[in-house]
Amino acid sequence: MIRKQHLIEDKNNYKKYNYFEISENLEELLADDYYLYDSSDYDSDIPEQLYKKNFLDKYDREKDKQIYTLYIDDKKFEKKVKFIYSVINYKKYIKFVAQNMEIDDPSSYFINYSILDSEGVKVQVFNINITEIAFVF
Repeated sequence: MIRKQHLIEDKNNYKKYNYFEISENLEELLADDYYLYDSSDYDSDIPEQLYKKNFLDKYDREKDKQIYTLYIDDKKFEKKVKFIYSVINYKKYIKFVAQNMEIDDPSSYFINYSILDSEGVKVQVFNINITEIAFVF
């Protein structure tokens, strides 16, 4: 298992860290800077571009009302999708799919993302597997 932590905030001696636990099965898909997610060090417009391409530009609000209701208008879903786009490299994902047309155990391809603070408190934010990743791409 891959475990990675990165400081995202340091105010008044109170620190917050990204904390990733990722199955080794997904290692080849990770963006080079995935661990910088949501920190001041992260600088990418890729998540916005992919969200626009795969959701906003792909569906029409009038014709695809159910998709808008279930997904696009849901801010939690939007945040989760942009997280996936921040962590998974699109080109690596395309190559992975071409080489792995079937996956027997999707639960063995996962990303657990938490916020960890300087007091040792860990709050899980996302628990994502390959099925959810495939859905948003």
